[in-house]
Amino acid sequence: MGYFVTNGKGAPKTNENSMSKATTTKTIEINSEESNTISESENDILKAELKEKYDITEPESFVRGDATGKWRYVLIYNKNTVNKFAVDYAKAYMQSGDIHYIINFYLKTTSMLQLNNDILIVRTTEYVDKEELNASVIGGGLLLSDESYDMTNGQLFSVKSDESAGTVSAEDLISNIKKVIDGGVGKDEKIIDVIFNGSELQIIVDFSKADTSILTARDIALSRISSITDPILDLDDSYTNTWDTIVIDFGDVGKAVLNKKMIHNNGFGKYFEYSDDILK
Repeated sequence: MGYFVTNGKGAPKTNENSMSKATTTKTIEINSEESNTISESENDILKAELKEKYDITEPESFVRGDATGKWRYVLIYNKNTVNKFAVDYAKAYMQSGDIHYIINFYLKTTSMLQLNNDILIVRTTEYVDKEELNASVIGGGLLLSDESYDMTNGQLFSVKSDESAGTVSAEDLISNIKKVIDGGVGKDEKIIDVIFNGSELQIIVDFSKADTSILTARDIALSRISSITDPILDLDDSYTNTWDTIVIDFGDVGKAVLNKKMIHNNGFGKYFEYSDDILK
């Protein structure tokens, strides 16, 4: 489920019904069923409040670049960050499967809102001059934040682990991680060892026989980071509390160092977000 941000310039471009992730990672399936519907009168009240407080008006269609015909954008100029009104905006103007952009010229930010049933993804990037004129280039600026909200209660999905869950022993940590990451690499690749030194979890991968007939070894390694770490983040909080960083060693291809600040939760689960220069 983890994905990387290409060259630190924002996420790869979205398809009509899913947000692209790393080369071989999962995509989010969008159900067309509507949820959290409100009455027409409530909707009118909500739109009026959004207009009064945040200067939000009816979203517009893109003139160029939107092959779906469904993407929308809104232009504003004020000091209000998108997290203050994202959930209300989605309730007022969006249906499941919609993708909208809010461009704030005062803050010089572009925020992509993607509604998937009860989950609202909000990715904010630096504004790029005139990107609102073409849907094919919008959202390509430097990534500033990536958050997801639960539409049932309006709350931000948390990425913090429960400290009260405690920790596990080094033996349990290594044993269970070996089990969950089994199968996290390709046919001719091999996880040689899992080592824990008290704070750093090291995973050693033999990439010497990786099939590079289609992708380079580096591209394959970038996708393996998520296939290896996603199952680790699916373990309960006692495991996450035990380690501070994860280092994946791909030999000559490079090492990837991941810390807890890189963990996100998009409502479908926790994942590491990383740029394609993570391999050193």
